[in-house]
Amino acid sequence: MLPYRENTIIEQSVDNALDFCGRVILVTGYRGDELDNLFAGRPDVVTVRNTDYERGMFSSIQTGTPRVETEYFFITMGDMPEIGPDLFQKLVDTMNRNPGIEIVRPLYKGKRGHPVLLRKSVKQTILSEPRDSEMKNVFTRHRVIDLPLDIRESFMDIDTEEDYSTI
Repeated sequence: MLPYRENTIIEQSVDNALDFCGRVILVTGYRGDELDNLFAGRPDVVTVRNTDYERGMFSSIQTGTPRVETEYFFITMGDMPEIGPDLFQKLVDTMNRNPGIEIVRPLYKGKRGHPVLLRKSVKQTILSEPRDSEMKNVFTRHRVIDLPLDIRESFMDIDTEEDYSTI
């Protein structure tokens, strides 16, 4: 909810995703009421409450996954306001060139980043994992491409005051 450009970090992240995607499923937890209110009246943003958010990110992924209706879907974090449509497009292009691949992950200088693109076929694996699992367990059960890119934004999230001060 910190200011970012003319918006907040979360609004910028959502707006950037909507520059490429037709809809965003925003999983909320802490401060969920504020986020519900912030995005109220936006039909292209569906907020879903994870009442178990303290269990970690994977529980949020499991909360949002049942709402996925498309053949592909992205998973990313709301504190990454610099991810732009070009990055989303590169992941989709890679998926389209590799029909047997189910997951595409960006790499920046050897480190995995966001967003991650998944085929709809991965949904069931996500939902069948224990609530305290991690995405790395899902990745081991599917065909994955790590796509090296020189896009720093795929790895730039804002977790600390120091991160915020560098934007």
